Amino acid sequence: MSRELLVPGTRPRRLWPRRLDLLFHVIKTVRLIVYLLRHKRVGIGRKVLFVGGCGVFLLLLLFPDAFGELVSSTLLPVVGTILGVPLDAGFDWLTLVLVLVSLLRVFPAEIVEEGYRRIFIQPKKAQP
Repeated sequence: MSRELLVPGTRPRRLWPRRLDLLFHVIKTVRLIVYLLRHKRVGIGRKVLFVGGCGVFLLLLLFPDAFGELVSSTLLPVVGTILGVPLDAGFDWLTLVLVLVSLLRVFPAEIVEEGYRRIFIQPKKAQP
């Protein structure tokens, strides 16, 4: 038990989603985001801010790749399509997860913790 739980008058630390969990468990990450976006106690402004932030960031990540794909397909129709597989897609995903964890701070911490426990922690404890 951590010391924070034993000191009177202090509240325990909140459980926050770990970056590696969000990186390696794509389906659970999507379920957590859907949970937060559907939760009734989260205001519409926070939801719009989160979705807008993700959209702007995805646009920034995908625009150079889309532009490069368009140019390479136009200039080199056969070779450009073959070479159009983005080699940096793994780095894009890692960057997206790092930003996603930061954008989760838009939502109230207790609701994020509740969803994280329900989706990531509870299924592990239910197994024999």
